[in-house]
Amino acid sequence: MKIFILKKEKKILEIEGFAVFFYTEKGQLELLNNHCSLISMISSGIIKIYSNFLLENEFFLEKEIKILWNQNQNQNTTILKIKINYGFLKLKNNKIIFLV
Repeated sequence: MKIFILKKEKKILEIEGFAVFFYTEKGQLELLNNHCSLISMISSGIIKIYSNFLLENEFFLEKEIKILWNQNQNQNTTILKIKINYGFLKLKNNKIIFLV
């Protein structure tokens, strides 16, 4: 699925992933490929994106947004961790848009 993270009409990140974890007021949600359409508020916390996209070094997208990750050597999986204060999410047709 395509995952976009937007901030003030600016694209911060675009990546292909196969699972996303994030927090809402009711608890943690997990979205996988082919999930039904969804619109939700996102609570303060960390968005975790599981992807086959391999990274070599820590990097910054903006001054205040830092991406951290772990790489699973056995499965060639990267886990991106993005800390946010709050936001909104829209999922439709395997396309997730986070507005943070």
